[in-house]
Amino acid sequence: MKKIDQQFYYKNNRLQQLRGFCSTIEFGSICRAAEHMGLNQSCVSLQIKALEDSLAVKLFERNGPHIKPTAEGKRLYSLARPYVYGILNLHHEFSEELKSVLRTELHIAANGTSKSYILPEIIKLYTQMYPEIYIVIHFAEHQEAMELIEKDIVDFAILPQRAHLPFSHNFVYTPLFFCTPCLITLPNHPLAHQKNLTVQEISKYELTLPDPTFRVIDNLYKIFLDHNINKKLRVSFLNTESGREFIDAGVAITISSDVWIKKNDTLVATPLPHLFPDVTYGLVKKISREIPEKIINFIAVAREIESRKRRPH
Repeated sequence: MKKIDQQFYYKNNRLQQLRGFCSTIEFGSICRAAEHMGLNQSCVSLQIKALEDSLAVKLFERNGPHIKPTAEGKRLYSLARPYVYGILNLHHEFSEELKSVLRTELHIAANGTSKSYILPEIIKLYTQMYPEIYIVIHFAEHQEAMELIEKDIVDFAILPQRAHLPFSHNFVYTPLFFCTPCLITLPNHPLAHQKNLTVQEISKYELTLPDPTFRVIDNLYKIFLDHNINKKLRVSFLNTESGREFIDAGVAITISSDVWIKKNDTLVATPLPHLFPDVTYGLVKKISREIPEKIINFIAVAREIESRKRRPH
């Protein structure tokens, strides 16, 4: 008895009946629908016949080898198709949903410099070592980044430590990258590669500097006043990308950290450690008792990248 029931499963399997019916309309032929479903033609014909009998309605008009849906068939198709393919795709969509729910995400806020010059190398190594982690980068300058951390939208931020924008007691700052303040110029500039440059020598040339709010070097503006130099800036920039463009174009030179400079760069960084304190970029997060493993691993990768840069070649 069980064997007979399996042989005529189409009689009671409404989903299979509707699938055969929808496929027949879509392919315009019972034969082609059967090929698509991996069944023989008679099986699909019986599915449609069983569906017509159970609904007491004629779904197709047949004229020899040609078949087309009746008005009732068209109406049933418009109603049934979303359910049929919804059920057929359920397994795949459910599997994808589980992957989305179960996957581990790392949300990072980063300002312009961190996003362009610090994170790419870290992310490359981190994703190689931890392929199960999915990373989302949120572009945000200082205040917005702090708000994202406060609202738990991001796990942490990568930001420079700025004396005029201290982190509150609710946050912990872990320095990861130590950068040297430098004079950034084109390679053929008269001051390029010069040692112990003075403020007077630098001020002879057209300077472009970041907005004071976004400076990372604490005494960047104050040092000119301390040397009785009333330096007027003809060009100022708000972000790293525009600053580089001015220097590349030969419009001006700037003072920033060597985080800007990469291997085979078109610009040159001449160190100014005698004039300015070091700059640090680090990880900012909420104070908590336990640090998630994904953040611990990120810090380890960042420190490995930093140590590579400081190793002698």
